[in-house]
Amino acid sequence: MSERIVVHVLLDGRHVGMLEGDLRAVRLLYDVDPGPIALSVSMPTTKRRWKHTSVHPWVAGLFPENQQVLARWRAVFGVHNHDPLALLPHVGEDVAGAAQFVAESRLADVVADRGNVETVTDRQIGALLDTYSGAGSEVGHGRFSLAGAQAKVALQRRDDRWVLPGGAEPSTHILKLAVPGLAHQAAGEVLTMRTAAHLGLSVAATSLGQVDGRQVVVVERYDRHQVEGLWRRVHQEDLNQAAGCPPFRKYEDQGGLGAADCADLLRHHAHPDDVMRFVDAMVFNYLVKATDAHARNYSLLFASDGQCRLAPLYDLNSGLPYGADWAQHSAMRIGGEDRFALIDTSRWRRFADAVAVDAEQVRQSLLTMAQALPDAVVQATRDDDIRPHVGEIGPVMVDGAAQWCTRAIRSMNTQR
Repeated sequence: MSERIVVHVLLDGRHVGMLEGDLRAVRLLYDVDPGPIALSVSMPTTKRRWKHTSVHPWVAGLFPENQQVLARWRAVFGVHNHDPLALLPHVGEDVAGAAQFVAESRLADVVADRGNVETVTDRQIGALLDTYSGAGSEVGHGRFSLAGAQAKVALQRRDDRWVLPGGAEPSTHILKLAVPGLAHQAAGEVLTMRTAAHLGLSVAATSLGQVDGRQVVVVERYDRHQVEGLWRRVHQEDLNQAAGCPPFRKYEDQGGLGAADCADLLRHHAHPDDVMRFVDAMVFNYLVKATDAHARNYSLLFASDGQCRLAPLYDLNSGLPYGADWAQHSAMRIGGEDRFALIDTSRWRRFADAVAVDAEQVRQSLLTMAQALPDAVVQATRDDDIRPHVGEIGPVMVDGAAQWCTRAIRSMNTQR
């Protein structure tokens, strides 16, 4: 007999509906008046009931990809079904966006805006990170779930200390361990994010930190804001969720979204300017040889009236420091080609056609950014807070950016 699930759905503290059914057929039932914001643009409130085929891919996208972590959660919470939906009542109170998924037994406290915070030490944060890397022996007790492959924890910054929030209290920051096997990856990620910021792209505020003797990436959550001194959740969803695409299809070559799909989503659900912002992000990811810029690393951010914008960029990682043999493929094809070395002017023209943007506008974006990017990398390495920590990856990234951008400019100018 399949395990039954009944979970209340809140958006920034407002009850908007319920998930109910067994794990083979979970339905979303919106309240009669759920408010202006839907859980997803793929499940608008114009229809009250949504079936399993729509609900399951969206909810599955809230969970970490590490199967050891999921197995440990199942063991601790006594969950026998391997479907991640079975874990939702236990870890769904703090996830990406404004959504909270709350068990019946917890609903009164959460709706009454009763939250709690627990101060955590440096060593305790290290233990939590180990837990979410699959190396630790305990389960986190913050009732949060964060998607992605990197080990990360969600914490709140309060009075210059880290606290673990619970109930109605949201997390405000995400702390991430470096990707295993990539030297100086945490510093490289922050350098990439800072480079994008110096170029004028909208990005999540990111810095380097030290936790329990290890370097971590510290990300300020753009899906949180303060109102009269209280932290509130802001809704968001990644583009895979917005398209109703399951999380295991995050790369285009796995059947996931391509650039044209992302542009279409933005054109239909976001601001007209967001398509060009997405194009600029694609250009940036090409120029820094970002191999992991798949659809799950782009998101929609919802305003209080339900309108959407392309969210600030996050999880930007340059492959330039690791050499041409490592950074070979783009996560999304550009003009039908994913090999960086083979993407030329003709591919960018095809890309422009696919995303329905003027080809000369795309070309100018690439040339302008390629000319400015090497200096932006230098600026990033000189930022006061990260300059002492960039180590040897800084000069390597500076040299790699100069060489690759020079090549890109030459290609665009000689193949017009």
